[in-house]
Amino acid sequence: MLSETKYNWWQDTIFYEVYIASFQDGNGDGIGDFNGLTSRLDYLQELGVNGLWVTPFYPSPKVDNGYDISDHCDVDPSFGDLADFDHFIDQAHQRNIRVIIDVVLNHVSTEHFWFRAALSDPKGKYRDYFFFRDRPNGWESFFGGSAWHKEPGGNQLYYHKFASEQADLNWQNPAVKDDMLAMLKFWLDRGVDGFRFDVINFLCCDGIGAENPCDDDGQQIHLNDIDQPGIYDCLAEICGYVRDYGHRAGKTYFLVGEVGHEDLTGLAPYQRDDLLDVVFNFNLGSMAEFDIGKVHDQLVAMEERLDGLPTIFFNSHDMARSMSRLCHDDESQAAALAALTLTAKGISFLYFGEEIGLPSFIPDSIDDIRDIQAINHYHLARAEGKTDRQAYDRALENCRDKSRLYMQWNGDKFSGFSSSTPWIGGSDVENLPNVACQINDDDSLWHWYRKLIKLRRDNPALMAGDYDDLSLCDNILSISRRWQDQIIHILINFGGEEHPVIHNDSRDILAGRGVDINAPLKLSPYGILITREQINVC
Repeated sequence: MLSETKYNWWQDTIFYEVYIASFQDGNGDGIGDFNGLTSRLDYLQELGVNGLWVTPFYPSPKVDNGYDISDHCDVDPSFGDLADFDHFIDQAHQRNIRVIIDVVLNHVSTEHFWFRAALSDPKGKYRDYFFFRDRPNGWESFFGGSAWHKEPGGNQLYYHKFASEQADLNWQNPAVKDDMLAMLKFWLDRGVDGFRFDVINFLCCDGIGAENPCDDDGQQIHLNDIDQPGIYDCLAEICGYVRDYGHRAGKTYFLVGEVGHEDLTGLAPYQRDDLLDVVFNFNLGSMAEFDIGKVHDQLVAMEERLDGLPTIFFNSHDMARSMSRLCHDDESQAAALAALTLTAKGISFLYFGEEIGLPSFIPDSIDDIRDIQAINHYHLARAEGKTDRQAYDRALENCRDKSRLYMQWNGDKFSGFSSSTPWIGGSDVENLPNVACQINDDDSLWHWYRKLIKLRRDNPALMAGDYDDLSLCDNILSISRRWQDQIIHILINFGGEEHPVIHNDSRDILAGRGVDINAPLKLSPYGILITREQINVC
């Protein structure tokens, strides 16, 4: 739980994740970039978000869509240059929009100078930045297959948790830590407001250890290759460095962690005063299907077990979109989920296109897939003797492209995203919701998101209030949040039947959707009612 004494700026912030390659193309090459993103800041301000999380934009061969970084201190030419980045930061800050950026500390591209130097000079300093072995263990990659790959032109194998083009760093080597801290300072000096640390619990802080066990089906359990005992001291040093640097500069930076677990037991240890400010709560956000009972249980568990605030989200660049995954492509269900995302206690993270109800993108064939994880699974399935269709189905099951289709701005060719064929999805995209149509429709999902965002930012109880009530009855989720003399009451009907509800006439109705205001007041399926109560504080 969070006390008023630990109040920080990110409690007033509604974050919006920008997958930069897919948001807005500024130069007509089919790839989103910083100039395109800057041109849409007024849109984001109109929507009401005041925090951005920008996915990797560094120089990269893009084997893993930018998470294979070849230079941590520059901008990939496809996204612009450092001057474009600086202009973007300046323009965002002029609009009172904070910016956190994605950083990858676990691995680098095999095109990175460090790795190329490790190959060219086996006795040089950079060899120990990585793990080279004559006889590797049996650890497997998270993308499928062995986590060991033979070095080109040499006799040893190197370790990679993900693609073979992403070599893991040796965090036992102090030089790795020093170089990475210098990288963080580089971006802090350019004005970023914090970091999202990618797969931060995966850092190899204790080296290559014991074999991983297997489950009853023979699938490897990632036990000894993640959450190594040294990770907590290592992460404390990283976070402490950023906080100390901020303290000297009179700033407070926001530190967010992607911790590779979908249960609260694995997530909670990484969120504490000397570690991360928040972790992404995949125990809630990555549910494969919507179950309001499980959602309620997780909200209660996070309130009881987290040191600080949870993150509330149901979308990201790594999962199928909630519109399809959780809401069955139904706008009323999406509106109910939006109300939960923006009124529950925690830090709200939205994902681009969520505000217009973009569904998941389904590539037609393996040739249309851009995600390396899916492509690897396709080739593994073919090597096992599966048919092309069976291999494609496995690839699709593991495909992260579902959330990466370019933003739908209008009904023009390429949807206002670009003037040329986009990097993903091509031109075979039609009948999707778009921003222009929804802005012109006062009853649209976009306007509902905008209303909820404004309510959250205008009412301290929704930004910082504690729970007075968090209960579930007959699929009606009841939330009451208190701040000083104000209580905000939220009722959301997550069931398929209409329900009467009791409304106190002394409360102001702030927002409603799917509400019959005749007596007795009724909530339609997926209906929402938000009211405000003023109380006397003696």
